[in-house]
Amino acid sequence: MTFNNYYTRIVYILLLALLLSGCGLSKLSSIQKEGDLQVVETTLEKNLKTLEGLAKLGNKSLIVKTSRAFSSYGGFLEDKMEEAEIAGDFETADEMRSKAIEHYVRSEMYAFKALAKSNKTFKKARTVDPETFAKAVQKIKKKDVEPLFWAAYSVGRGISLQKDDPMQVIDLERVELMMKRVLELDENFYFGSAHLFYAVYYGDRSPAIGGNPEKAKEHIERVDEINEGKFLMSKFYLAKYYAYPLQDVALFKKALQEVIDAPSDIFPGENAATSLAKARSERLLLQVDTLFDLEEEEIE
Repeated sequence: MTFNNYYTRIVYILLLALLLSGCGLSKLSSIQKEGDLQVVETTLEKNLKTLEGLAKLGNKSLIVKTSRAFSSYGGFLEDKMEEAEIAGDFETADEMRSKAIEHYVRSEMYAFKALAKSNKTFKKARTVDPETFAKAVQKIKKKDVEPLFWAAYSVGRGISLQKDDPMQVIDLERVELMMKRVLELDENFYFGSAHLFYAVYYGDRSPAIGGNPEKAKEHIERVDEINEGKFLMSKFYLAKYYAYPLQDVALFKKALQEVIDAPSDIFPGENAATSLAKARSERLLLQVDTLFDLEEEEIE
């Protein structure tokens, strides 16, 4: 190791100790307890560059944390995109979409970098042939569930934001393989969110191309079982990926209102997840007039 590389490594180690002991990442490490979404968003944004610097140390845990942070912030950018679309500000919506995609790409890169420490196949996860990729995914052990989930999640969200690009959509099969492996290894991971992937997988497309609202509902119900009904995002998904595809406006309103009316402390220690579900449910409920033919409903 050269003197410069050694010196740089020492500086990063000292920086890590400083951040973890007093400021910066100490707040990020407990961000899930924060109920104020503005604080959550700002904390994530301010720490992304710091995390990227620390990830250069090569520590697997730090690399995974960096991946998760980029994906989480990408979600806030998607929210801004949706708000702009609703307001008719399509220029801002396009800008937020592009930024969200960029963050998911960064998240994907770090997640695959972590997985590559156990299997070099993941260094070229997007370009390796499908059979080799499938074999590599099947070899993943439970200790790597976290980077596997974030790899699948970030690729999946990127695809969702680029549905018109066939070169992106073709990788959906790889996402499905990874999420399937997450379920096999630990279906409870991150609130059972791999099940929510399948809720979107089956609920966000027509039956002609594999959509199946009832299968979507089964996965959503499993999330409720895993979290004893405390993870409110499942009800949001029930409205968006089951009630809406079936045009069941009564269930749509009921599910979203239950999220909005739920106590803020329904899931102790997971205030951020609860606040996010409430904010998204409020925004979706405001769109009921455009998503459903309410005049026809009232006549019936």
